[in-house]
Amino acid sequence: MNSFKIKTGVRIPELDGLRGLAILLVVFHHYVSGRLRPIGNPIADFINHASALTWSGVDLFFVLSGFLIGGILLDQRHTEHYFKTFYLRRACRIFPLYFLWLILFIILDRMFSSSLHQHWQSDIFYARYPTWAYALFLQNFFIAKRQLFGPHWLGTTWSLAIEEQFYLLAPLLMRFLPLRKLPHVLVSIILLVPLLRLYSYLYHPTLFVYVLLPYRADALLMGVLCACGVRHERLHFWLQKHRGRLFPALIVLLVGLIYLSRDRINPRNSFEMVVLGYSWLPLFYTCVLLIVITAREGIIARVMRFSPLRNLGIIAYGVFLIHLAMDGLAHGLISGKDFSAIHDLSDGAVTLLAFLVTLILAAFSWHFFEKPIIRWGHSFSYTNRKIQPAT
Repeated sequence: MNSFKIKTGVRIPELDGLRGLAILLVVFHHYVSGRLRPIGNPIADFINHASALTWSGVDLFFVLSGFLIGGILLDQRHTEHYFKTFYLRRACRIFPLYFLWLILFIILDRMFSSSLHQHWQSDIFYARYPTWAYALFLQNFFIAKRQLFGPHWLGTTWSLAIEEQFYLLAPLLMRFLPLRKLPHVLVSIILLVPLLRLYSYLYHPTLFVYVLLPYRADALLMGVLCACGVRHERLHFWLQKHRGRLFPALIVLLVGLIYLSRDRINPRNSFEMVVLGYSWLPLFYTCVLLIVITAREGIIARVMRFSPLRNLGIIAYGVFLIHLAMDGLAHGLISGKDFSAIHDLSDGAVTLLAFLVTLILAAFSWHFFEKPIIRWGHSFSYTNRKIQPAT
């Protein structure tokens, strides 16, 4: 595999926009999709159905994470401090805000433990799993076992657990597997994952096909495969030359998504979605990613460079962690009820307020808490001294 040099350490604005799109999908799924009432209202029904796949924003996060982390590991695979620097930088990016949020949850859980008689408080703070599971990023195993996502304060962190588990395995794969074999291994695993989901759906149809790494690894590895592709000189040249073919492929994939979302009740758990859709969705987002990378002057790339979308992508991690809790708190404190549905304009206003508060807190966290720690983390260098590559 020839090395095609991408500028490392340089922020790609279009990818910030893609991250912004991902968090918009996730927030819309939790705040709006399926929650508009009354049922039977044409506008509410249309929005609920049209947004049926917004839960797949997490798949876009997986593809992006695989692409970015895979790219870093590929670029640094022969450096002296490969493991040390990678894990230090990841810890500086993920741990500070995550564990601050977890500590706040522990404190508030203790405060409310004797007065969880109000339903909305219980939904947000009731600790259904041991704290150590969250501290070790093992909450997705408990979710799979008990078939519950846990308290809303930490409800989104199952996907973060998947990514952390991916970070344990990906550096080993990139470091020790010869580059000429890496794409073949990635493609093989990507093709095997739907078969694993098929077996599980037929014989053990539970939530773990949604929340465990082996069943979602194809999305992450599609991103890694893209990182390999854009670093292969001939393949990258071919993609640039034939980038026009990506748009018809995107349309075909979109038509497939429309078909997969036809189940109005719960498209996420249908047979077609679990077996095929969980791979089809990240394939769609992979196509979008390739278009953004190869057609930098195209309409999709220009949309991804839209400043508000990029800025949202920059603070996406904070938004992702806190948005669900903010919505629950806003509806509970203002309306005295949980946030299961939006019945009227008043409920909509509370939901909008929760989103605005989330943006403010996430922006504050990024500028005054996360960014300085990340900058310190980047003081640790991979170094340029090479070790003998694997053959």
